[in-house]
Amino acid sequence: MNEWRARHLEERERKDVEIFEKIKDDPNASVDDLWTLSGKRFIEWRKLHDFPRLLEHFDTVLPGFMEWKLEFGLSNDTIIQSGKITQFIEKKRVRKSRALRKRDRKKVVFLTIQKLGDHELTILSNTKLEGKKEYLGNEYEFTFIREMESYLDWSERNNRFVKVLSVVQRSAPGFPQERVFINAIGHSNNDNFELLKMGGIKIPKNAFNILLRGKYLEFANLCGLELEGEIHFGEMGNLQCSYCVCDNWKAVNMDMPMFKISNSLMLDFKSVDSKLTSWKFYGTKVTGNFINTQLQRVLIIGGDFDPLMQSCTLFNTEIVNDKYTYNNNLNGFKTFKKLYEAQGEDKLAKSYYVLENEFLRSKLTGFDLFTKSLSFYYWEYGSKPHRIIYCSIFMILFFSLIYWLNSDLISINTATGECFNFANSLYFSTITFTTLGYGDYSPQSWLKILAAIESFLGVINTGFLLAGYANNKY
Repeated sequence: MNEWRARHLEERERKDVEIFEKIKDDPNASVDDLWTLSGKRFIEWRKLHDFPRLLEHFDTVLPGFMEWKLEFGLSNDTIIQSGKITQFIEKKRVRKSRALRKRDRKKVVFLTIQKLGDHELTILSNTKLEGKKEYLGNEYEFTFIREMESYLDWSERNNRFVKVLSVVQRSAPGFPQERVFINAIGHSNNDNFELLKMGGIKIPKNAFNILLRGKYLEFANLCGLELEGEIHFGEMGNLQCSYCVCDNWKAVNMDMPMFKISNSLMLDFKSVDSKLTSWKFYGTKVTGNFINTQLQRVLIIGGDFDPLMQSCTLFNTEIVNDKYTYNNNLNGFKTFKKLYEAQGEDKLAKSYYVLENEFLRSKLTGFDLFTKSLSFYYWEYGSKPHRIIYCSIFMILFFSLIYWLNSDLISINTATGECFNFANSLYFSTITFTTLGYGDYSPQSWLKILAAIESFLGVINTGFLLAGYANNKY
């Protein structure tokens, strides 16, 4: 490390300590001061003032929260010391885990102490970590404590379906001074908890358009945050939100990559002449108005993505379902279908047409579900007419087998004296399905009804096949 770099890091650390010392005993520190703190000392401030109150609130209003902690030997101090409450709350996201026990269907995570030098951190990992491991030139030491489940996974296993982020009160909505309160359903207003206010300002950045201090924000109020121009991230980290309320964001000529938001609310997001690159929305409700906005490599997993999009373009952007979070993306599927169609990407437009219909099918029951399912498996709502050819071949073979097994009910109207073998049965089934009906064979008894049914199916298949290929955009 050269001398200039060493002085720069030393000065940055000195200023960070100075700001922290100024506000560490202030439970009402200003938004500007909190943004100026480094991510590490921002968490330290929250451990002193914000996290204890939040967990006491959860003890009061979240069903079974104290019971969950008791079952896995957790205390509020253990959770606070980790510096990341969300990891103890949210559902495990891995789709398939070898640690998943079939006998009790637990989604297991591993409580571990991670040590780097003199610094210790409590973490939850998806795999069991023990001993020393080297990563990016640093040697970490892991001490395994116990297996456990996150609060939401434990609640679901015990048939308790909890909504952790439930906004019940706001003051000055739509203004920079907006305050947001959350609560669990069924409790009095006295139990309301005010989220840490971090919004109502322009997001701070330096002269090089680099985010001044990266932050991992959870259970915070970011309403009214303004994002303008290029916003990049550097060695001080990027912005990531979980269980936050991010309403009324305003983005003008914004170009900000690598933003992640999960299990949050982002209502009335106004984006004009902006670029969203490598953003990731997980289980988040998004509404608002996107005008002349580019979405590049954006991933939307579950949630409810429903902004009004005008003159927008998509590039490697997709909405996917995830069984571990809710999905209400019907309008998102419709919007993406129209945008990809306008861009001439018919294959992608077709995939969202299918997702739209699959969402509608998931809400149906009874006969409506049967007919919608039939349309899906038959030709995937018209998007795959070639499936009709396979269905037709199967039907012809199926009916020919029945005719062959009941050959005594087939009259041969020629004087050749040949027997009715399987080849003849296949021939008879084909001319019946295609309604050619040469008359050299005639069904008798109940086979007449069967032949009529096959002819009817043949007419329907032919009609659907022609219609499918004539309008094969969807």
